[in-house]
Amino acid sequence: MSLSSAVGWWEEWQLRILVLGSLFIQYLLYFSAFLGRRRLRVLVWIAYIGSDAVAIYALATLFNRQKKTWDGGKSSALEVLWAPVLLIQLGGQPFISAYSLEDNELWKRHTVTLVSQVTVALYVFCKWWSGEKIILAAAILLFVVGILKFAQKPWALRTASFNSMQASSNVLSLEEVQRPTFWSDEEYVQAAKKCSMHAMLVGSRNGFHVWGIRNGFHVWGSYMFSDLSIPYSIRVKTLEYLLMHDAYGLVKECLRETFSMLYTRKGSVTTPLGLVSLLLLPFLTLASTVLFATSHKDGQNEKDILVTYILFGCTTVLEFLFPCMAICYVIPCCRNFLDNLTKGWHDTVYQCNLLSFCVRQEKPTCLIKLVTFNSPREFINQHWYIQQIPVAFQIIGVVRQHVEHGWKKYIHDAASYKRFGDLRGQWAIRRHHQLGWSLKKPFDQSILVWHIATDVCFYHPNTHPRHRQREATERSREISNYMVYLLVIRPEMLMPGTRADLFTLASNEIIKNSNKQPDMTEQSFAQEILRMPMLSSADDTVSNACKLAKELMELDNEEERWTVIQGVWVEMLCYSASRCRGYLHAKSLGDGVECLTTIGLLLSFMGMETLADRHQRSEPPQEEEDEPWAPHSQGGSN
Repeated sequence: MSLSSAVGWWEEWQLRILVLGSLFIQYLLYFSAFLGRRRLRVLVWIAYIGSDAVAIYALATLFNRQKKTWDGGKSSALEVLWAPVLLIQLGGQPFISAYSLEDNELWKRHTVTLVSQVTVALYVFCKWWSGEKIILAAAILLFVVGILKFAQKPWALRTASFNSMQASSNVLSLEEVQRPTFWSDEEYVQAAKKCSMHAMLVGSRNGFHVWGIRNGFHVWGSYMFSDLSIPYSIRVKTLEYLLMHDAYGLVKECLRETFSMLYTRKGSVTTPLGLVSLLLLPFLTLASTVLFATSHKDGQNEKDILVTYILFGCTTVLEFLFPCMAICYVIPCCRNFLDNLTKGWHDTVYQCNLLSFCVRQEKPTCLIKLVTFNSPREFINQHWYIQQIPVAFQIIGVVRQHVEHGWKKYIHDAASYKRFGDLRGQWAIRRHHQLGWSLKKPFDQSILVWHIATDVCFYHPNTHPRHRQREATERSREISNYMVYLLVIRPEMLMPGTRADLFTLASNEIIKNSNKQPDMTEQSFAQEILRMPMLSSADDTVSNACKLAKELMELDNEEERWTVIQGVWVEMLCYSASRCRGYLHAKSLGDGVECLTTIGLLLSFMGMETLADRHQRSEPPQEEEDEPWAPHSQGGSN
């Protein structure tokens, strides 16, 4: 094929390819909710960004082709019918109104785009339309659908904006308005402690409305995402309910509802106007398709007729899919089937391990070998080899047990309640004060020190193989790897001021001081760390980790050792989750729920002090007379 014939072919097929490509992108965006945004993150992002660009480019191409026709060029009359279809495609899909949280704040820009593109489409149609009345009626119906569908996009973005969520969250429940109960910190702590001690008895005696409590969880959950304090009276009810029911299921349901409000069109569709458009627009699209099918098409290009049939038919099917799924979602068996399609999106926990990183540095994989420069190679080593394991349910269980023990055995007044939220391992090592120095360092450094020490203890020759498979050991390493993932990949969520470069500095130090053996493994590096000379610098991460590992291995009871390690990691996880901004938690939902967000929501529901509470403290917590990690006289095991 010569260059001139290729250019001629492109001139003939350009518009057809653009409109059909735009239609394909809409189907891809629609089913991305079931394919999994996290698994196909790059593909979905490209489709979301490109959907508007391709449709707008197709409208511009249509305008230019019709203008050339006016000047004596060749064009098909049916091409003008594609203008309203492109408006429908510009309206987007209900399951992905926004890819990231920032997209919702661009609703004003989309309003300007709405006005400009509708003007172009109407101008093209009115200027160059020439056809029979039946096709004209079909085009008018499609324009009504396209304009309304396109107008739903900025409306949905504005409804789902973060400011709108904050405004809707800052409203007390009906009971609070009718009978306000403003409790002091001490009154709340005593009521919550009594509730935790006698959950079943209190619940059966009060007889509160279970349906109302359960359906209010997603509303109260938005308080955390908006960095607002939940009223104390509501906290007692949520704590009471959560202690008697499946915490993980309730948290997942709340996260799903919040995701729907922020990243889909649920907030706009559930309004009366949204419900009317949801039921009306599919039938208008069907009517236009029927009108086109019954119209006369003599003299029209057969290829354009086929393309028009594909556009009309596929658009009609796409418009009917969402209301049909909404109806199916009411049926319990169909709802369970749809939920199972996306159930894995919030169950996975990311894993990043320092020793594995060092192994890949010494023995680069094929992918790393292909990268010439050091900076991209290090980036790929850190980001490409992040693992995902489905252990969120197990971690939630450990955290819930920790909070329940806190209510029963540590918290006894308002001061101890506030101190409990400030623990980051002190309670777990209360019987082993010699380990306290490791928690007095900056939080990011403490995480790295405990991460290396945990792996060194795991691969230590004196660790029995049976204990490596125990639940406390597995949870310790899973939380340890997840906290390092936050340190490296999401430092803004871990803690403000987190230094992600500590990971690189520690890995470089381990590699530099290790013996260059040909077949290095994680176990080899762990044993190398034990043999490294202790440096005099108090800020040396690897030396501190080696010192901590040796002190942990000195604990006679191996089961107690891993219980202490797990307790420290659980406290660190809760410490970080309760200090992450609600905006960052909400932003993480766009990529798939972070385990830290799940933990933060669980802590909020179980009555723990939130970031808003901590910033709104009227006075600092009182100091205990003995060491800060020492429990109250009623203390017990974690």
